[in-house]
Amino acid sequence: MPAALKQLALRLHFYAGILIAPFLLVSALTGLAYALSYQVENIVYDDLYTVEDSGGTALPLNQQIEAATAAHPDWTVTGVRPADAAEDTTGVLMDDGVARESGAVPIVFVDPYTGEVRGDSTTYGSSHAGPIREWISTLHRHLHLGEPGRVYSELAASWLWVVILGGLVLWVVRRKRQGGGLWPRSGGEPSRAKTLNWHAPVGLWLAGLLLFLSVTGLTWSTYAGANISELREQVSWTTPSISADAGEHAGHEGHVHSTGVSAFDLALIQDVYETAVDADMEGPLEITFPTGDGGEFLISEEQRAFPIQQDTMTITTADGVPAVHDSLRFADWPFMAQVTKVVIALHMGLFFGLVNQLLLAAAMVALIFMIGWGYRMWWQRRPKGAAVGRPYPRGSLRRLPWPLLAVAVPVVAVIGWFLPLFGIPLLAFLAVDALIGLWQRKRPATDESDSSGVSRRTALGAATVTAALGAGVGYTLGQNHEHEDEAGHEHGTETEPFYGDRQAGIATPAQGHAMFTAFDLAEDITAERLQTLMSDWSAAAAAMAVGKAAPKRNGDSDEHFDAEAVSVGLNPARLTVTFGLGPGAFAKTSLDSRQPSKLVELPEFDGDQLNPTWSGGDLLVQICGDDQQVVSGAFLELRKRAVGAATLRWVQQGFMSGPADGGTPRNLQGFKDGSLNPELGSDDFDQRVWATESEPDWFEGGTYLVFRKIRMKMPAWSAATAEEQNLTIGKDRDSGAPLSGGGEFDHPDFEAVDDSGLPAIPADSHVALTHEAKMFRRGYNYDYGFLTQGDVSSDAVDHDHAAGTADHGHDEHPYDAGLLFASFQSDPQVFIDTQEKMAGGDRLMEFIVAEGSAVFAVPPGAAEGGFVAEGLFDQA
Repeated sequence: MPAALKQLALRLHFYAGILIAPFLLVSALTGLAYALSYQVENIVYDDLYTVEDSGGTALPLNQQIEAATAAHPDWTVTGVRPADAAEDTTGVLMDDGVARESGAVPIVFVDPYTGEVRGDSTTYGSSHAGPIREWISTLHRHLHLGEPGRVYSELAASWLWVVILGGLVLWVVRRKRQGGGLWPRSGGEPSRAKTLNWHAPVGLWLAGLLLFLSVTGLTWSTYAGANISELREQVSWTTPSISADAGEHAGHEGHVHSTGVSAFDLALIQDVYETAVDADMEGPLEITFPTGDGGEFLISEEQRAFPIQQDTMTITTADGVPAVHDSLRFADWPFMAQVTKVVIALHMGLFFGLVNQLLLAAAMVALIFMIGWGYRMWWQRRPKGAAVGRPYPRGSLRRLPWPLLAVAVPVVAVIGWFLPLFGIPLLAFLAVDALIGLWQRKRPATDESDSSGVSRRTALGAATVTAALGAGVGYTLGQNHEHEDEAGHEHGTETEPFYGDRQAGIATPAQGHAMFTAFDLAEDITAERLQTLMSDWSAAAAAMAVGKAAPKRNGDSDEHFDAEAVSVGLNPARLTVTFGLGPGAFAKTSLDSRQPSKLVELPEFDGDQLNPTWSGGDLLVQICGDDQQVVSGAFLELRKRAVGAATLRWVQQGFMSGPADGGTPRNLQGFKDGSLNPELGSDDFDQRVWATESEPDWFEGGTYLVFRKIRMKMPAWSAATAEEQNLTIGKDRDSGAPLSGGGEFDHPDFEAVDDSGLPAIPADSHVALTHEAKMFRRGYNYDYGFLTQGDVSSDAVDHDHAAGTADHGHDEHPYDAGLLFASFQSDPQVFIDTQEKMAGGDRLMEFIVAEGSAVFAVPPGAAEGGFVAEGLFDQA
């Protein structure tokens, strides 16, 4: 399945769901009320509908009708519904001269054994609805607003199938990638993935029924309904009928008013009824009195439950003796007319009686929950301070393969014509979306041609020459160039300055080892205590960066153990310490007003299997260096200083080694990682990384760090062929060049085709979906080995897998290795948009799973003698 199609399905599912959810919610609530109204009505009107079975003989129908006319002498009799069962009352249909909104008519209920009038009410439609069902049915159909109100239900039905089919596509993609997904799973921390874990499988089970209700519901609509009626006429699917002087049977829309009943017709009504029964007409029956001189009665079978009975017959009494004049048996209807009658009965909850009604009620309850879950997921991916989440990114439509687009456009056009309330909103949406895209394209954009081409080659060449001269240059993170040992340089003597306009560890050439650690602030933390901690940490980090011992803490004596002993005698090894602040740091210290504008918790993306103990955090400490023991010593020193103010939340350790030839380092999947990064210090780098717009003064020049622990499914990746791996990434594994040709640092050509005429770079490859991301990656590999402890991987702890993930034994993927993804960007939304594209259809998602996730604001650097984030507290 093309990646663009998957992304389009995600976007359509989102927008269509947002569009029709309010209307669909009203339909579900009123539909639920209608499904339950059958039993409610039977209880409320039990005294009208039923009598005690006396075991006697029923009075002739003419006597029962006379009792009704005696109770309502001003009303005119139009028909009668003889008691069908021993405990049923007889219903006498009458005309009281009142035109009701729904077309309902009065009905008087008579005890068939005694002739006692039990009371009167109204009846509506072929389902014999009473006042309660009549009111709810009208509410469900048009909200008691007349014809204009029918637009709401038609709009919901016209778009519901889009939401359903889009959801099914997403479920298939998720199931193919992760397996499972047939049943909801509960438990675990509240998150978007947990909500999706219910939304997706429940939607799967509802899909068929909702499609059925959508299609059958459109038959009652105004605009699409007219097209459906015309289509049914053209293909002979209309319901056949017979005519009589009594007038056409009103069926679903009510009953035709009569001018009166003659004494002759009234006297023969019992004989007419018995004649119909003798002619195999089975109850419940409705007899409509004649209105013309022909004296023909119209008898209709009214059973809509299984086995359905819808025969009709006319009986003439012209000779004084009732005789069958004409008949139309349901068995003789065209097949599709029979099917139509059955599906309408199913839609109304009549065909299987109580079971049918309970099924519809359960479906409506589930649909209400589905809508709630959908809105909850939208809310769960919202930015901080916003009421709802951001929309899914544009661009999927233009990336569709042209053959698919050539087929889809006319098909959608025809559907839009046939379903006007689908076509018109779709055109409006496409027009607005196109205008937004045009506006976005006309905004000033940075010229990437130099930075993505020449500057990268220049950077590579300069780094190689410098290494050959023994200068020990570190490489850019994008190329992950590592310091090379050369003659004349003692290993590890180089230092990276702690103080400066920017924190070290961002634009610093990547070191060989990294430790990412997150801390949770104490619940009673204050801004003053956080300020003290940041000052203490900064002083310690500055000393360790130049190979000196960290200052002792207040209260420490000479007898206290110092963490510096861990790295005593070792060179500083280009140690850098980078500090970040999570959203919780501002909330807990009442510094919300000083919080960076774009610092919001990341949503949980499709396919994530996040372990809460590896996600989030109030503070981040990123420690990098060329000596693992120096890195560990720095961590122990900083952790010691956090006691009382913060507790350790999680730790992740990684490594990255540059090849001997000075090229781009590789990740554990064997591919060069970071070729598309900008050159350190370039204009492109600065624009991607440093936050300047709409930021508090103290944070200008800072950046945002997104951290993700990404486990690679090594057995599955190893089983893939080299060609499959190349197509998954969109690059040649050995050279790092895009599959469209050229060198490692050449921009991919997405118009290029291979020998078979297919795109050289698949649209669902990793490069195709991520090459536009304006971020700077500084990740590290990790390898924790085989899972031997319960807290090593999310697969080895008691957890709920993401929606669509099948239950499985942990021995299927016992090895925990992958990438500690770290990206710096001026706006975390860049990462969110990119990750959502990946979740929508990146081939790589079949081979990786995110188990940890966090975002932090990384303040600017500290002046000599100052501390990181000092400006945060200046006006606090």
